[in-house]
Amino acid sequence: MSGWQPIASAPRDGTEIILRKGSRVTAGAWIKWAKSESHFHDTTGEYVGEVEIDSGANWQSWDGGFCEGDEPTHWQPLPSPPTE
Repeated sequence: MSGWQPIASAPRDGTEIILRKGSRVTAGAWIKWAKSESHFHDTTGEYVGEVEIDSGANWQSWDGGFCEGDEPTHWQPLPSPPTE
């Protein structure tokens, strides 16, 4: 696969790729996150586990340019690294 592909066909497994929207081009990936916090029993104070407080997934670029609400429209794989 080469050239720009529609973002709908991009890998969503954390693979780093090149992202584009208009003339903006940068590297990034589809990132999933889950935020949790420790939960303790109200009366005993005993630790009872982690409680998820937020989670989601969206396109993230390493320079912070793409985020939820301002998503890329196209993608392509990273080029092969130099052999030397």
